[in-house]
Amino acid sequence: MKKIFDKWIIYIILSLIAIPFLIMYIAFFAQAFSKGMSLGIIPQKLSFSNFSFLWSTIPWGLEKTRIWGIFLNTFLFASISGLAVTVVCTLTGYALSRIEFRGKAFLLSMQLILHAISGQILLIAIFFLLLYTKLLYKIPGVALARASLEIPLGVWMIKGFFDAVPWDIERSAMIDGCTRFQIWYKIFLPLIKPGLGAVFIWGFLFAWHDFIYAYTLLPGTVPLLSTLVQGLLATEVVDYGVIAAISLFYMLPPLFLFVFLQKALMKAPIMGGKGMA
Repeated sequence: MKKIFDKWIIYIILSLIAIPFLIMYIAFFAQAFSKGMSLGIIPQKLSFSNFSFLWSTIPWGLEKTRIWGIFLNTFLFASISGLAVTVVCTLTGYALSRIEFRGKAFLLSMQLILHAISGQILLIAIFFLLLYTKLLYKIPGVALARASLEIPLGVWMIKGFFDAVPWDIERSAMIDGCTRFQIWYKIFLPLIKPGLGAVFIWGFLFAWHDFIYAYTLLPGTVPLLSTLVQGLLATEVVDYGVIAAISLFYMLPPLFLFVFLQKALMKAPIMGGKGMA
């Protein structure tokens, strides 16, 4: 009886802690679909007028901006970052998993140290690097810079999938005359599809919701959804209903991406193996 009582006490405490956050999320969704709110949480009238930005322009400063152009900018920015993270991490992860070389353990340790460094600390250095390479204020250049922040931990993520592939498969391919690149491309990549999906989502999501790099390194003429929301909040008259609707629109693509790839992400590697011969 005491165990049941203690269990209910824990549930009650956790529920009390969760209630404020639950109210916040409910109010957020309700505000996107209503014309006004009473007491900040009660919708007054159901309406889809806040979603008019889907078929009309958005007043932003002195310009008229359409959401779909900004959406394409954001999607391009996040996709380039996700692809860059995936390519670099799969190449590096394969080398760290299957090739023995001096300094390998040190390099793996450095990956974690690099990930611990905040991206804001590197912002000035990245600014001048992009300036000298003539990639500043361009989506591909800034996306590559953003991808570099997620590569260190991405390498560790994908290395685990390479470690799970038995060495017998690789040795058989070498006996058949495959090069290292052919083994990586034709044998390993099809076997670690869940890992590819996980690393791509990793790079995509962090770029999708990035604000600091987009705000600092991209011009105002190339807005992303994150900078659009900030711009609307900086206006003299803030329409929180429209901001809530745009924020809901902003969160849907990564949500759909996760739903689409979740089956692949939930699949553990079906092969057993070790990263060392």
